[in-house]
Amino acid sequence: MYTTNPLLSVLRNSRANRRVALCGYFLAGYPAPETFYRLVRAANLLDIIEYGIPANNPMMDGRVIAQAHTTVIQERGLGAETALALIGGLRDIPQPRFAMTYSYVGRELDGFLRLCLTNGLQGMLAPDMDEDEMRFVATIMRALNLAVVRLLDSQADEATIERSVRLGDVIYLKAAPGATGTSAALEGDLYTRLDAIIQQIRALKPEMPIGVGIGIQRPEQIAALARLGVDMAVIGTRLVEKVAQGEDAMVDYLREMRAAAVYG
Repeated sequence: MYTTNPLLSVLRNSRANRRVALCGYFLAGYPAPETFYRLVRAANLLDIIEYGIPANNPMMDGRVIAQAHTTVIQERGLGAETALALIGGLRDIPQPRFAMTYSYVGRELDGFLRLCLTNGLQGMLAPDMDEDEMRFVATIMRALNLAVVRLLDSQADEATIERSVRLGDVIYLKAAPGATGTSAALEGDLYTRLDAIIQQIRALKPEMPIGVGIGIQRPEQIAALARLGVDMAVIGTRLVEKVAQGEDAMVDYLREMRAAAVYG
């Protein structure tokens, strides 16, 4: 079934072409719905889009993205259902896309996964979902041809790595510790650890796509991930900052990041 999932197809093609797929995070409706539409369509240098679903308690997020959640909920009046409808208005963009949400949001909104499918999403990440619930949800997602994106800490032990590989379709490695917004020091011990965990994942499942995010903000970090043979680099906080600055700032930033995404 997954041979036709566009998200997985782009990740496979990216590895075959020896370049890192560039994934950008947009919070649905931020900074305002019309601006959100315009900037997502202008982000044609991205290979993949990660859409944040508004949440009242975005526990993984630092100040910048947490404030964006507050803006769209309190000032724009958006919730999960309206955010998904907004995302559905972007079905025409060429990039595959997945939702980043929290499990309580999905449970509060009846039929969340079907709404994801209806509104043109091809995968979902819910980092706070426990293993038992994720196993159940993953069965439904695969029946709907939605890719299961699993967040994995770079300090995870062997058993956790094995479970994530077994449950997921895409591994999203967390580079920086803590919440979003802290730049990851992609050298020394962290670089060595990422290399080791990537090799471990590929020993378990060679075809498993691997992304790295949280703390990826600069072109030299993208170049480091390219040297590791990573399939996808996810940029979030810095992209949200550029979105707030306007289209020109965003496009210039994406151009710098994309130039660094070729395997060395």
